[in-house]
Amino acid sequence: MIKLFLGNKTYVLLLIPVFLVCYQMLNYYFEFIELVPAQHFGLWVVNIELNSIVGVFLASMVVLLNSFGLNLLVNRNNFYERNTYLVALIYVVFMSLLECSYFLNSTLLLHSTIIFMLHQLFELNKREDGRKNIFNAFMFFAIGVTLCPIYLFLLPMLLLSVTVIRQLSFKESLMAFSGFSIPFIYYLAISYIGDSEWDFPLFYSNFEITQKDFWFVTISIITFLVLSLFSVVFKMRQAKIQTNKQIRSLIILTLFFFLLSLYQLISFQQIDHFSLLIIPMSVLLIFAFLSDTYGIAANVLFYVVMVYSVIKFFLFLPT
Repeated sequence: MIKLFLGNKTYVLLLIPVFLVCYQMLNYYFEFIELVPAQHFGLWVVNIELNSIVGVFLASMVVLLNSFGLNLLVNRNNFYERNTYLVALIYVVFMSLLECSYFLNSTLLLHSTIIFMLHQLFELNKREDGRKNIFNAFMFFAIGVTLCPIYLFLLPMLLLSVTVIRQLSFKESLMAFSGFSIPFIYYLAISYIGDSEWDFPLFYSNFEITQKDFWFVTISIITFLVLSLFSVVFKMRQAKIQTNKQIRSLIILTLFFFLLSLYQLISFQQIDHFSLLIIPMSVLLIFAFLSDTYGIAANVLFYVVMVYSVIKFFLFLPT
């Protein structure tokens, strides 16, 4: 399976929707994940009731598009010697371990904004005039903040990621501020027109119930995160300067996402923000699969996670 996705065969992406349908069908029959119809979309919508079928379908579509977006990011920026489609599989399999992938919610949409932001950052690495990319990157970041306000604390993450790639000029700094401001201007305008109260709920979570396989999911993500970071150290010695900058920006994202996830874990015993780590990990983990040192461990452990992502539905049958 892994070799199939490591190859240069585009048709393997047709298997990704099959994985998503299987996960959703298994969850429908065995009710491993309790669906939460009442969702909170940051500053935009509070406690909206979504139809179960619509919420499940939209969640799968967003996960699918996010996986394709990450894969496109990798192939377009020549991270590896040839095109690979393993990134999409890694993202989907690890997301299946988390509650947030089974019903549409703000965390999934936050993933989308981060992936769009990464596309802009990596394009910035290729251009002399980066005003457009800077504007777009900060705008997508701000959209993410409106969906998940606690994400605001990660603004230094974006600034550091940009600085790793290049120093901002004065004009680019103005574009960054303009891009960051636009989503909040729209929010304030809509709130004013609708005569609604302005609210900024930093610590709201859609998932109030501790996940059944809490420790397995947490340990799995941390293990693969460490594995990917170790393999990246060796890759950076051989990679081009442009690729090294991109890898360093992903490492910065990983560090800040981990701190945010750790805060949520310690404070609320929740792990939905651990899903953010899956974004940079899905990209960096490819180096582990291609490594002579870590390749066998990465393959074996990933197959364990793949198997568990299916059998978990049978292990925790409702009583």
